[in-house]
Amino acid sequence: MVIFNADLSRYVKHRPSILHWIVSPDASFGEIGLGLLRAVKPWTQWIAGWGFDISKGEPDLSDETVLSKIRVLVGDPNLEVDLVRKSVWYVNQAYATSYSKGRVFCGGDATHRHPPSSGLGLNTCVQDAFNLAWKIAYVVKGYAGEQLLESYSSERAPVGKQIVLRANQSRLDYAPIKAVFSVEGAANPVAAGIAQFKDPGPDGARARQAAQEALELKNREFNAQGVEMNQRYTSSAVVPDQQVGPEDWKRDKELYLQATTRSGAKLPHAWLIDKHGVRVSTLDVVGKGKFSLVTGLAGGAWVKAAQELDLPFLRTVVTGANDYQDPYCDWQRQREISEAGALLVRPDGYIAWRQCENVFDVAMAKNQLESALFCVLGKAL
Repeated sequence: MVIFNADLSRYVKHRPSILHWIVSPDASFGEIGLGLLRAVKPWTQWIAGWGFDISKGEPDLSDETVLSKIRVLVGDPNLEVDLVRKSVWYVNQAYATSYSKGRVFCGGDATHRHPPSSGLGLNTCVQDAFNLAWKIAYVVKGYAGEQLLESYSSERAPVGKQIVLRANQSRLDYAPIKAVFSVEGAANPVAAGIAQFKDPGPDGARARQAAQEALELKNREFNAQGVEMNQRYTSSAVVPDQQVGPEDWKRDKELYLQATTRSGAKLPHAWLIDKHGVRVSTLDVVGKGKFSLVTGLAGGAWVKAAQELDLPFLRTVVTGANDYQDPYCDWQRQREISEAGALLVRPDGYIAWRQCENVFDVAMAKNQLESALFCVLGKAL
């Protein structure tokens, strides 16, 4: 990959995009058969990327060769280019099966190494840190027992494995696109492949249909919300739902986000209106280092229970009250619990426990809340 400065606005401003895959008779590079141009600073700084055959040794990164490839990718043999930096990287497919041992904790790229396909690397690293940070803080402050730290590996190792496998599958999924732009046995296979798209006959029709199918497959790389957001934690820091069976996935689990308030899932986003009349996401009324007990206007028993426990790390969030109105029932449609039910949301935004049914008795609410916190934190309150 090469970072370079060049004004390409005349080529892209009519159809702006950050990522461009380039195929031409002279730009069929490497395993996936495509070259890459990615905007860093639209439209004057770019990354150019292409593959090379590792069995033939290190690639030629001389200025002459690099400039030639950039001009081929852009399609302008006279392009003025300012080279900034060159680098080589190799495809990885490695994930750790355990993230911790004793007082040693690992995360980020040290535990899941993969190509940039699907763009999941940085997000996953930040999630690792977010998962671990509050747990260490709670143990250090005496809010939780040390066994809480054991939940880190249980929760994050499956996610790291999933991301590594998905990223490499996204890389392999370029094979149908490469096949579409190639005619085996032709003098110039790529030139012949490109020519097929203008063929009004049956060969052209087949090529255009194959191109559509190949592009649809790439939805799983570029538009797959489920891969990144359908995470479900199973660990000692999550109290399992006893009232529900296995989750029923309504649509493709990789492509589509299925928001839920089941234990172990990320709190769903919904718009609320705060006391100042400003729109605020449910995601922004929880977290900030504390557990959040989320209930509805009828959930007064939960509010009183939390007040009696008087824990420094626990806040209550009452939807439908003055602080957080739900005027369009956005949250009400997604909460999956009764108005006087409750959700216990961890500092990292994941749901630790929920009570789906109405609870109006303060003693019962306090007992259930204490039990849930004990299970999650591993320490009596």
